[in-house]
Amino acid sequence: TMLPFAQPGSPWRTGPVLYRTPAGRIFPFDPAGSERIKVCDLIGGKSRTGKSVNSNVILFGLCLSTAAQGTYGARLPLIGKIEFERSAEGFVIALQEALPDDRKDEAIYVPFEFSPRFAVNIHDTQTGCREPLELERVAQANMLAHLTTPADKAEPEGLGQMIGMVLDEAYRQSGTEGPNNRPKKYQPGVEPGVDAALRRIGATLPAQPWWWDVVDALCDAGEHRLADHAQRHAVPLLQDLITAVRAPQIRDLFAHVITESHETLPQHFERYIKAAIKRFPTLNEPTRIDFGPARVIVLDLAAVAPTGSVDADWQTGLVFMLARHILARNMFVRPEYADDLPVRVRDHHRRRFTEILEAVKRIEIEEYHRTLRQPNVRAQVEHDNRELARHNVQLALISQRMTDFGDYMLSQATARFIHSVGDRSEADELVDRLKLSDSTRQILLNRLTGPASDGSGAPFLLIMEAGDQVWEQMLINSVGPTMLWALSTTSEDAALRRRLYARLGFSEALRRLAKVFRNGTARGEIRRRKEARVRHGDDEDAAETGVVEELAGEIANATGLGVKVLIPDSD
Repeated sequence: TMLPFAQPGSPWRTGPVLYRTPAGRIFPFDPAGSERIKVCDLIGGKSRTGKSVNSNVILFGLCLSTAAQGTYGARLPLIGKIEFERSAEGFVIALQEALPDDRKDEAIYVPFEFSPRFAVNIHDTQTGCREPLELERVAQANMLAHLTTPADKAEPEGLGQMIGMVLDEAYRQSGTEGPNNRPKKYQPGVEPGVDAALRRIGATLPAQPWWWDVVDALCDAGEHRLADHAQRHAVPLLQDLITAVRAPQIRDLFAHVITESHETLPQHFERYIKAAIKRFPTLNEPTRIDFGPARVIVLDLAAVAPTGSVDADWQTGLVFMLARHILARNMFVRPEYADDLPVRVRDHHRRRFTEILEAVKRIEIEEYHRTLRQPNVRAQVEHDNRELARHNVQLALISQRMTDFGDYMLSQATARFIHSVGDRSEADELVDRLKLSDSTRQILLNRLTGPASDGSGAPFLLIMEAGDQVWEQMLINSVGPTMLWALSTTSEDAALRRRLYARLGFSEALRRLAKVFRNGTARGEIRRRKEARVRHGDDEDAAETGVVEELAGEIANATGLGVKVLIPDSD
């Protein structure tokens, strides 16, 4: 008589991700977004509570879900992830190993840096187009507002209005129509592939051609990839905004708007653009970064996103927005947007936009707490959130506290994965903010204890809107040792895994790691050996490197702890 009448269920009967309830019942989860009008996931919890592994499990599940099936056959969904601690490197490697040899470059992991090969111009437009799409223009304006706002100050009055006018004027001046324009002259030898294509198609160009003439000729011949390369030299650069802001109609309109530094607003804008060009010269060059056929792209910003000061936070905000531009610019498109594009590229882009719209797309941002003092970054994320359902895009934000996401994102999220709370006050705040039950409050306080030491999984609380209902359920992310090793995000485990990949290859390395460390981590053994070495006088960093090398040798040679790999699986 005391048995329950029912047990908690899932809105899905099947799914590529399988969580379990504390009672052991399977809880299928479909990352493709079926049963959910919009997918906006917030994943929060302290370090080492399983949130990054859960994020990677969801990404892997998305690649194995119905999101990979569409009008154009089986293809990887479009995934762009911003991170800082190599937490998704294992996911990318595992995905590459699962792909056939001729498709391995569809998933890439890129440590980003400010160097010529990573040059990015935020003013790039769709191939053959003299002006940006409306959502592209919004993102450009947000980034320019960030570039021209002091790190410790609010945006100057009227700056947003002026930026819009400056952008319009810069594109007008770089175009081929209208008075007093300054289109850029074509220079043979800058893009050898473009030069060769022009000879191959027998292009007829004016005596003094502009880059736009080259773009048009290549588009007419169906050479859209090379046209895009040529177009990178035709669109405005940051330095062109200085000329644009000096246009009489802009200078005169804002001449009486005086900033805190006692400059006119155009002078303020010009000074900050010049400073940005000097500090980040690769932002003032034609785009060179090219990911080719990649559909899953992870950008690691660790090398360019410092911490510890107001200026460092400002730079981190800048690279957040730059990474978002790189990863997501082509996600927010629809076929009808092609109606307003030049006739010569209208059909090309309508096909592209249709394919992109039908594909499931996901943007993930790690360490969202770094944007707490960056209003322009948050404004862009919130604007993207409003466009998710209309463009079939998913958004996931990951941070150490659920309160880092802010009231707007907490209210607009359709799923909240809570892996831990910092203290009782944070738990109380979440209960009040999300209208949670008393039993859920007890889960927040007492049961979200991080991954179990025996490898049985990491508990979390899921609050999700799906199928016109709100699902409030404690779940456990139970991942087998092989997958756990492939997706592990701890620095010690990743270092050991990389060494064994190099020695044994992907599959054999994971097989042996799972055999020797069945709970999915070697952190405890590495720390035990490291402490022993430090007590004997070794340098701490050298001790850790030595221990990792030692363990890798034992596992590769089946000696020491590695002898476990010789034990038959049946035993």
